[in-house]
Amino acid sequence: MRYPLFIISFFISLGLQAQTLAEADKLYADKKYIAAAGMYEQLYRFDKAIKSYRMQISMLEKNTKTNRKNTKPVVNTDSLKPLLKRAENLARMVSRCEDIQIIDSVIVDKAHFWDAYLLSEDAGTLEKIKNSVVYENQLNDRRFYGKITGENLYRLYTQVKIQTEWSEEKPLNIPFDSLENDNYPFVMPDGLTIYYASTGNESIGGYDLFVSRYNMDNDTYLAPKQLGMPFNSTGNDYMMAIDELTGIGYFATDRFQPEDTVIIYTFIPNGEPVFVENEDFAVLSDRAKISSVRDTWHQDANYQALLQKIKNDVTKGRQQGVAKDFTFVINDNIVYYTVSDFNDDGAKQSFLQSQELQKQIVTLENQLDVQRKNYAEGNADRKRVLKLPILENEARLEGLHSEYKKAVKDAGNREVRKLGIRN
Repeated sequence: MRYPLFIISFFISLGLQAQTLAEADKLYADKKYIAAAGMYEQLYRFDKAIKSYRMQISMLEKNTKTNRKNTKPVVNTDSLKPLLKRAENLARMVSRCEDIQIIDSVIVDKAHFWDAYLLSEDAGTLEKIKNSVVYENQLNDRRFYGKITGENLYRLYTQVKIQTEWSEEKPLNIPFDSLENDNYPFVMPDGLTIYYASTGNESIGGYDLFVSRYNMDNDTYLAPKQLGMPFNSTGNDYMMAIDELTGIGYFATDRFQPEDTVIIYTFIPNGEPVFVENEDFAVLSDRAKISSVRDTWHQDANYQALLQKIKNDVTKGRQQGVAKDFTFVINDNIVYYTVSDFNDDGAKQSFLQSQELQKQIVTLENQLDVQRKNYAEGNADRKRVLKLPILENEARLEGLHSEYKKAVKDAGNREVRKLGIRN
């Protein structure tokens, strides 16, 4: 269900929005401020919602002063102040709505939404395994996913592929300020930047999209940053994926959608945030909630040609895909994906040795994670007992990394000599 039906439904919705806005204005005029504020929020007219909340609070405070004189019960406005604060926050987000070009939209079944993402081979893959949408990187040796924990909440995990087997799963160390759901991860080719969705971290409605970066110095991620509008909304927004090869991004949202369906938006990412320049809050709110895809387009841009090229290239790449147990780069033109690709027996043995060392590294890293956690939570005696084993394992880990690098280098050098390739 692409542009034609989407655009038709948009023009129908314009009339409904105008009608609903008139109804909200009527409620406001009748001093039914709370009901008016609720309708304004649904329409993304947070400027008017703020005014409604303030009028309701002012009216109640005025009545409270009168009631005190007449010894009538005092009305508490504390429950309205968080609603006012939320509306003010949403209004700020609308005023800084990012100016992105949304070049396509498709309404799909929520149960299989990831199938609508046309990712190139360089961007990795999305698939559902058990109850999780799993992202696997372009090298096919690392995957990320959300998993339900004992607290019945989703947490982010990762696994490393060693030869043909996946290591034990390991939780990602992403800081969060509340025990809420973290799910739908996507990692950029740099291996450091991660997009994911969370219902915590002051989400403005269900799942919100966040971005963080991996800190190699301490094996943790930086504090997550919430994306702005139109990526986030008062609905659920998730599964941000950016394909650097095609220059295209995708995200899913259930805003204004029936149950069990979502919209997948295809957009052109900005290198740096560029904001919509308009002082009319009504215009900004329409851009923030994506009332019209066409309003985001640049003049004379041919997005249909770009979309068709991406579709053709990605489809062709998938059809020509080869089985991959790993990715081992010989040079810019030669990449091995299976052990049988090696021509030199010595190179093959060195590579297999590197894979065994990598397996030991992952096992030892998991062991160290447990030891460090126990050390941090232990008393003085417990820390004294754990200190030496941790130091010994850290030294051993450093040695394994050194051996791994030597084995990989030896495998590459032997294969290069066998192929007669000159540096």
